[in-house]
Amino acid sequence: MSRIIVAGAGHGGLVAAMKLAAAGHDVTIYDRQKENEYYLDQIDFFEDASMTYAGIEIPERYRAKKNNQLTFIANGEDTPRLTLPSGEIVSTLTADRKDLHDYLLGLALQNGAKIEYETEITAPVILGSRVAGIKTEKGEIYADLVIDACGVHSPLRRNMPSFTMIENEPSQYELLHTYRAYFHNNKEMHIPETDYNLYLTEDGTVGLMWLVTEDEYTDVLIGRFHKTDYSELAPQMLKIYELNPHMGTELLRAGYFVDIPVRQPLAVFVADGYAAAGDSAFMTYPLKGSGIAFSLRAGTMLANTVLADKNGLYTLETLWGYEKTFFKEIGNTACRLALAEIFLNYLTADEVTQMFRRGFVSTDELASFSKGAFEAIIKSKVFPLIKSKMQFLNDMPELKAKFGALLSNAVTFSTSVETAFPNNYNRADIEKWARKYNEFFKLIRRKDELAPAEK
Repeated sequence: MSRIIVAGAGHGGLVAAMKLAAAGHDVTIYDRQKENEYYLDQIDFFEDASMTYAGIEIPERYRAKKNNQLTFIANGEDTPRLTLPSGEIVSTLTADRKDLHDYLLGLALQNGAKIEYETEITAPVILGSRVAGIKTEKGEIYADLVIDACGVHSPLRRNMPSFTMIENEPSQYELLHTYRAYFHNNKEMHIPETDYNLYLTEDGTVGLMWLVTEDEYTDVLIGRFHKTDYSELAPQMLKIYELNPHMGTELLRAGYFVDIPVRQPLAVFVADGYAAAGDSAFMTYPLKGSGIAFSLRAGTMLANTVLADKNGLYTLETLWGYEKTFFKEIGNTACRLALAEIFLNYLTADEVTQMFRRGFVSTDELASFSKGAFEAIIKSKVFPLIKSKMQFLNDMPELKAKFGALLSNAVTFSTSVETAFPNNYNRADIEKWARKYNEFFKLIRRKDELAPAEK
């Protein structure tokens, strides 16, 4: 059996560790955290289908207690709010990040994996063309395969040689700097009728702001595409308090900044002796930043590919099946969502407000985006739907031109980029694919969006 390093304790890495250790491989997880610590003190929503896909039993405590109906709130008091229709709670899970981490780690350890805490990983060990291990502050550690689950600022991905074709860094508008905090509820004040409010703020599309009201707390998120601090966010927090007097001032948890990738997955995320999963490979849902569901699936795909390599070679060739499966099942859909995310960066809040007022989009149509059938919808219905509604924008030529560019980019991706994916291993074809894929996304972004992301 092989010696396998899982670098970092990301969700996808833990799933892969669980499955590979259960098959008899010598698996060790190296994490920079102390034992019983986890740096993200937050609660997240994700789809139960991802845990089913990974073959993981779903604890009842993860079942959502209610259906958070998303409400879009645009500028101007005369602009109608759009609240999605209510639906049955059939696919949503809600989990404390630390609890989910401990649950997945526990499964990995039960199946024979080991973990070394307080290990700061600095770079990959490169021998010839192969990743042969990890460099840490404690020294070099060697393995037959390194699984990169270090997250968005992975020191492994950031130090991969150019010949691996692995993109090292995201650009500015591919990384969202977010403030997340949970405050107590003032139950003497009126609790709003809508639970999950997404605000379209006056400052255009420099980021986003949401507020989720639960029974015992209020969840606030403010995101920006540039480095920010508490002083800059103060006006937004004051606006939140003004609009939501039920929210108290007592901070219950979190209250920190964290970086979230909101972009397409890496063009290439496997190499000789190396495979990335989760945020390390930018496997996130580009419109909301959450990567839990994609990561659980990716960890399963990776484990299946590794187990299929009976000779234990773990080369770009034998690991290419993992990337092929990912793009077929998830990646191409994530790319279409990335197109929508890039498009939203071009919109101003006033333009979105006008779309609401004109009835460009209905609540039923918005609801489609929140249901489990989203992947099928984004592939077959959304872009034709937009095309059919362009008449709403005849007297708004700038906005109409933006939608036209979105449709054009979607067609180009489907007919030129997606079809160029190498289903069978051929290094020259993979290099050609990576160039085409990366150039496509660079071309559709403004020049100011291509600046390196601030860290």
